Amino acid sequence: MFIPRSSFIDINHNEHKKLSLNETTKSLNSTLGFDHIYIVNLATRQDRLEKMKAMTNALNLDVEFFTAISKDDSRILNRFNNSTYMNSSHKACFVSHYLLYSSIVYNRYDSALILEDDVDIELNITSIMTYIHSVLPSDWDLLYIGHCMGWEGAFDQPLAETSETFKLYPSKKPYCTHGYAVSAAGALKLLSQLAELYLPLDLQLISKIDEGVLKSYSVSPAAIIQTNDNPSDVSPGADFLEYRTLINSTLQSLEFK
Repeated sequence: MFIPRSSFIDINHNEHKKLSLNETTKSLNSTLGFDHIYIVNLATRQDRLEKMKAMTNALNLDVEFFTAISKDDSRILNRFNNSTYMNSSHKACFVSHYLLYSSIVYNRYDSALILEDDVDIELNITSIMTYIHSVLPSDWDLLYIGHCMGWEGAFDQPLAETSETFKLYPSKKPYCTHGYAVSAAGALKLLSQLAELYLPLDLQLISKIDEGVLKSYSVSPAAIIQTNDNPSDVSPGADFLEYRTLINSTLQSLEFK
């Protein structure tokens, strides 16, 4: 069943503004080289909201907080086709991200970074992303700055052989959706390719990457990770502790435990 357009037209949209050169440079620094940054946050998780505000303020990032669709919000979820393979939490996560793809297209953003509200970020993320953008192919669809890297397997050759610690590779199986970017072209593909909800979002994205539909790249080591302060709202039984390491944690610098 195709997802109706009425499912995503009620997002709070902003006009896409033309900026001067100086304003553009400042904007790109504050959005890590993307046109926009979204942070997905459940209304019930004010603790995570405050933590994300503290972190993004410390990093001088300009972000938009998007209220995630709740697993109990039948008014929204019933607009989408039902799947016997997805529980309500996975479906709500899927719909939340799908609405953001629509927002990217609606606002005519060239690209946007999507963060979930349970992440930690490398303290020097601005310089990391300056390098990553310098080697990122222009026809990219997805860019995973964060991923469950232990599940993706060993990477092959990076796109550029440099002394940089954080390198860029073609994605293999970038599980998890806590920190990834979507280009305008990628958002259009996602709106058409993911109209059927039959698997959790990260699995469907991997499927489209494997099919060659989406051109995806991954940063390794991951510069955005999921925190271990409490269970995931989407997959509370999952254990990502093995992969939660950063070289310089922003949250630790702010003395968050």
